[in-house]
Amino acid sequence: MSRVRAPLVGRARELGELRAAFSDVRGGTPRTLVVAGEAGIGKSRLLEEFVAQVREADEALVVSGACADSGSGPLPYAALEGVLRDVVGALGVERTLEAAGPGADALGLVAPRLIDVRTDISPGRLPEVVAGLLAAVGRERPVVVVVEDLHWADEATRATVARLARMGMDESVLLVLSYRSDDVGRGHPLRTTLAELERARLVTRVDLPRLDDAEIAQLAAALLDAEDIGPGLADLVDRSEGVPFFVEELVGFLGVDLPDSLRDVLLLRYSRLSPAAREFCRQVAAAGPRAPYDLLTDALGADAVAASEPVAREAVEAAVLVGDADAYAFRHALVQEAVLTELLPGERRRLHAAYAEALEARPTSVARLSEIADHWWRARVLDRALAAAVSGHDAADRAGAWTTAAALGERALELWEMVPDAEAVAGVPHHAMLVRVAQSVRSMTRLDRALALCHQALDEWPDDDPLGLAGALDDASVIAAQAGSVEGRAFLERALALVPPGEHDEVRARLLVSKARDAMLDGRSAEGITTATECYETAMSVGASREASIALNMRGVSRVTLGDAGGFDDLERCRELAADDFVALSRYYVNASEARLVWGRYEDALALAEEGARRSRALGAGWSSDAMLEGNAAEAQLALGEWDTAAAWYERAVPLVSTSTFAVYLRERWAWLLMWRGDVPAAEAIVRAKLADWERFGRLEEQVRTRVAATLAELALLRGDAEEALRLISGVVLRPDQERNPAYQLPVLAVAARAIGQLRRSAGAEAAGAEAPDAEASGGAVPDAAPFQAQVDAYAEWPTHPLWSALFSAELGEGPWSAVAESAGPAHLRPYALYRDGVALLDAGERAAARDRLTEAVAAARAIGCGLVAGQAEELLETGGLRAHRRGDGEELTERERQVLELVAEGLTNGQVAERLFISPKTASVHVSAILRKLGVSSRTEAAVKARSGTLGE
Repeated sequence: MSRVRAPLVGRARELGELRAAFSDVRGGTPRTLVVAGEAGIGKSRLLEEFVAQVREADEALVVSGACADSGSGPLPYAALEGVLRDVVGALGVERTLEAAGPGADALGLVAPRLIDVRTDISPGRLPEVVAGLLAAVGRERPVVVVVEDLHWADEATRATVARLARMGMDESVLLVLSYRSDDVGRGHPLRTTLAELERARLVTRVDLPRLDDAEIAQLAAALLDAEDIGPGLADLVDRSEGVPFFVEELVGFLGVDLPDSLRDVLLLRYSRLSPAAREFCRQVAAAGPRAPYDLLTDALGADAVAASEPVAREAVEAAVLVGDADAYAFRHALVQEAVLTELLPGERRRLHAAYAEALEARPTSVARLSEIADHWWRARVLDRALAAAVSGHDAADRAGAWTTAAALGERALELWEMVPDAEAVAGVPHHAMLVRVAQSVRSMTRLDRALALCHQALDEWPDDDPLGLAGALDDASVIAAQAGSVEGRAFLERALALVPPGEHDEVRARLLVSKARDAMLDGRSAEGITTATECYETAMSVGASREASIALNMRGVSRVTLGDAGGFDDLERCRELAADDFVALSRYYVNASEARLVWGRYEDALALAEEGARRSRALGAGWSSDAMLEGNAAEAQLALGEWDTAAAWYERAVPLVSTSTFAVYLRERWAWLLMWRGDVPAAEAIVRAKLADWERFGRLEEQVRTRVAATLAELALLRGDAEEALRLISGVVLRPDQERNPAYQLPVLAVAARAIGQLRRSAGAEAAGAEAPDAEASGGAVPDAAPFQAQVDAYAEWPTHPLWSALFSAELGEGPWSAVAESAGPAHLRPYALYRDGVALLDAGERAAARDRLTEAVAAARAIGCGLVAGQAEELLETGGLRAHRRGDGEELTERERQVLELVAEGLTNGQVAERLFISPKTASVHVSAILRKLGVSSRTEAAVKARSGTLGE
């Protein structure tokens, strides 16, 4: 049969969407499209046509890569290797490294010969470096990035596309992704990535349907170069079921008996080849998704490959294989998968062993080590499969390729019982391997499995290796903490007992770091100071400057937590000890900025966090380091009223953070911000999705449990459920025998006062009703505020106590709201206090004063983007009859109102405006009402006309 030259049929709409997206990119708007469909539906053919048109008509840089399955999991970096190869081909090595910036060495993970990878910098940097490289190119010229077969992507590729999809508006990049929709089930990791992008409205989905009967006929006629394919059409329609690839496979066999099974349909062309050509196809299939010529030569022999050229040509002409400048591959992955099943057992073992031997003779990379391990496994050479799995696991773990590391680690454990003298073969004892695999599995957030592996390792650990056991216990304590298990503290105490003072103090110092950190995070500040002091002295005695710096860091934070300003001196001394050690230095920046946040020194906190983030980026230390500092900066921006900047960062960053304590910090703050900006449904959605994680991590960290309780309580209050709000707060502020951090406790206590105030007002209203004799009869006694007041009073020496005490009293109706409005504190409290003062004045009958205060609240809330308070105050002005209803009151439109008006002028409804601006429909409605009032018009149409006429300033 002749080579398939299939035209593109039935895809005009989808091709048009791709062209339109590229037009947007050329105009300066980055776009991301996801092409989805079942196997054989024509995703690659569509993208091939689109890319050909782009290359023919435009000077855009087109780079592409395809993910691949090694047979036992994703082939690491497969797609990124293709993308990087195209970039280097277009720009050259020097320009590529320059565009990649300070983290360019991470590209060496994909291309070892390109650049050496720094071992002193944390792994996991590759996604941001690749995304940054493409973004840098996109600032100079349009770039089209095609990543195919995303259902086989490793975590590095998924993280890369997630980052690319969130690029800024100055990067002209079109990202086009494709995946088999029938291969992405409920538990597939790609579902989470796509769901996050779709929720953020960052992607346009292009679904490829099956061809209809007319399109099947059109495709078949084109393939046969005939106007009519005759009576075989009905059979072709029935057998192909509208899948273009099956049409291509079947069209040349019309009139013959066709097989019933899908596998045999896929092998139709293969089965018509000569025996020698079929053998060559099997050899190519065993090599993997792509069979480079030099690999075939090394594995099969130069003479054999040269002699196979005639049969290779036969397979290419029959459209079973395709060839390019470097390699053979199957025309479709489905055919490769079918041909692999044709391998006989002996043939399979021989070929896979040959490929493993050939790959072992080449320069190593994570991807290559993974391939070697897989080939030895398939060859059933179990001892070499075990050794390769261990070495591949270790390399993948160092490189941050945790999907591969976890898969190879689990493979090694599976092989252990099958291989005689496995410890000698692996080069590591079984108990030590268990801990290594636990670390990799933990990085995949399979925390229960990781903790189970730790328990098994600890049970197996030999008594004559106390230092090794102490290290394993330390690792287990970290995993236990991340899994939300309190047993981590017992692990640490057991580890410290194995390493008494004066013996192996360098090991003891590391253990004391873990213990001090646990105490610091849990709010056990006095214990944290004692442990950190011992850690500092121990570390200094053995010259361990990193541990000494970190110990002073934690002691400083614990002292600051107790209100001791001397803690800031510890933090500055820890910075001196850190010198150029960025591991210690980054901890300084994170904790020093956090310490200033909790003391209300927001400008200082912002400056420190931004300084640390700049140093981290300049070093190329990786996004995880940058993000912790940027997160502190965002929190300072919240306090300073820079909400739009903070919101943009949370929206971009939060979806990129995997399950961890840090993810809880960020998502809770994002939910809080969404709530106060007025998008309560979005905040509630985050809570529903993440509450289990929040509760788990809250068992071990005071900051988590207090902030989560406060945010959940505030949402309950907005639902009118003050009793639930008070229950949530009581669980964290009235816990017995628990040290508490005033910085976290005082804001929660203020929410408790709000709940009690609501319950008091509700009880009073019911008691005043004709049918409600008293509060107790209508639902129980009003809660006593005394226990909460006692907590507030206990923190009288805390720097921000005056503000929170004033807020606590005002919420209970026992102090003036003006005291809150006039205090320095988080930016949202001023508009909130003005609003509450307006409510109180209106209740007292002072309408003019209430109107002034509520109007002031609206202005203050709008100034920072506090849509919740602005909406509440606007509503009260309207419903209370406090508006001065005049046609055009002379007020200027706010920036947000101008954005809303632009969309109204486009004809969008309130709901559509809300979707576009990521606000609630109610908030959009409030904005539209304000716009109509300020413009002195009575309808949306009039407002739109005025906007289009350019007379807004008149």
